[in-house]
Amino acid sequence: MTDIPFEQEPDDEDRAPVTWIVLFVLLFATVAIVAYLILPSGGDGGQTSAAATTPVATETASATESPSSTPSPEPLSQPTPSLLETTSAAETTSAATFPTVPPSEHPPCTTYLGGGPASASEVEAALEEAAETQVWTTSSVDVPHDLIKAIAWMESGWQSDIVACDGGTGLMQIQPETETFINDRFELDLDRTGVEENAMLGSAQLQWLAKYFAVNYFGGSDPGSYSLDDDCGRDDSVPDHLERCLLNAVISAYQAGFGTVETVLDAGGDPDYTNPQYIETVRALLELRPWA
Repeated sequence: MTDIPFEQEPDDEDRAPVTWIVLFVLLFATVAIVAYLILPSGGDGGQTSAAATTPVATETASATESPSSTPSPEPLSQPTPSLLETTSAAETTSAATFPTVPPSEHPPCTTYLGGGPASASEVEAALEEAAETQVWTTSSVDVPHDLIKAIAWMESGWQSDIVACDGGTGLMQIQPETETFINDRFELDLDRTGVEENAMLGSAQLQWLAKYFAVNYFGGSDPGSYSLDDDCGRDDSVPDHLERCLLNAVISAYQAGFGTVETVLDAGGDPDYTNPQYIETVRALLELRPWA
């Protein structure tokens, strides 16, 4: 009887390589699955991991806590300079910026004199006559026609019958105390409610201011002759309306008072006028001549 051969079972040494291969494959698959589930997805829509945000937070905290490491702020856009800051002696001011037309509306407290306003031709004639009439006996002041017209335009818009809330009256907006001062100083008897007399009170005030500042601040003699022609524009680095000159001082003082301008001029250097926009507007009206 012939023995039938049979297959032998592999021993442990033969099975070892197969076992390690299977374990390795299972381990690799497990690691891959875990990595897929835990690690964040990439791309623009993925979330930032904690490891990525930590350095940024630490850097920001450090910059905040240490004054020496505070970053400089980003520069802000510069605002458009105002007309006051940019106008120079060589520049011409736009007509749209200034009152070329008398205002049509006034505060409720504004009142009017009886009789109605004088016509433009009557106003102009009164202002020109007032500019030519001298009030000093031993001195003289040249008051240009256009200067008194410009100030009257600035003050009232050539409305001869208007009475402002502060008591300023007529063309030149004469205050009661100004009327009293001028009449006493020059032995006059002018009434601020009349067109011609109001213009004369304004001219007398300009003449008094011109002599006062010319003698005390601009080397004028007493008695002497003084002019309110434009004497500014000597310093190209300073806008004309901000310069230290007789015309600017008189224009400023007509509105702000001579004591205010005295204080400014006493400080020396380029004067820091309290009403630069007023000065600038009057000077612009001298050029624009809206009454012509």
